[in-house]
Amino acid sequence: MPATTPPLPWTQQGPAPASLADRVEFLLWVPPEASITWEHEVVPDANVDLLLELSDGRCRAILYGPLTRTLHVPTRAGHGYLVVHCRPGAMPRLVDASPAELVNSAVELREIGGVSLDALGEQLLAAGSLEPMRQVLTPLLERAAWPPGDSFDRALRHLLARPETPSPGELAEALHLSTRTLQRAFKERVGYSPRTYARVARLQGALSALREDPARSLSEVAYRVGYADHAHMTREFRELTGRTPSDFRRPA
Repeated sequence: MPATTPPLPWTQQGPAPASLADRVEFLLWVPPEASITWEHEVVPDANVDLLLELSDGRCRAILYGPLTRTLHVPTRAGHGYLVVHCRPGAMPRLVDASPAELVNSAVELREIGGVSLDALGEQLLAAGSLEPMRQVLTPLLERAAWPPGDSFDRALRHLLARPETPSPGELAEALHLSTRTLQRAFKERVGYSPRTYARVARLQGALSALREDPARSLSEVAYRVGYADHAHMTREFRELTGRTPSDFRRPA
């Protein structure tokens, strides 16, 4: 759930535990002294995020599903926030719900890995920084059931290895799968269709390009990530985020 809001001072980001590197992209920690009362904008992405809010020995845990529209996540000054950002299609089985049931939604947890949230909050606050926190969380996340490898993983590897985004039909043909099998694999793992995934992934690619080089022209960004043209990219941004690509530029 990385927000489009610029990172706050003292925010810590680190790699996933080695044992979970194929399921988790990274961990993010905003300590209490760095947090502010704000609504952070999170644009569509295919990732599931576990958000832990820590304050005075108490802990709230919220599992956010994949997004196809913009979400605003509130934070409060003086609270710490730890985020486990999972890879697309890698939703830990922490709740009795499928990714499709969590699209544009979230559910609050009561425990993680058999440990109560208050006990977990005390351990995490005592840890104090990201690396010790990762050591606390790792065995709990390892206990969770994670989806086994299937056709989705093959499709994701294929997509990540290519700069352009093929159509669902082209992707199914390249993987020697039926379109129905591909559709089912995406629905089970990400919660939505390959076509929707492609739109969201292309949007994220454009946002990354804009962050890398704010001076790059929008036409160049559109071409680089696979939009037909600048106008096509602007339409997609408006439909998915309600804003234009120019709105996401940061000063060079």
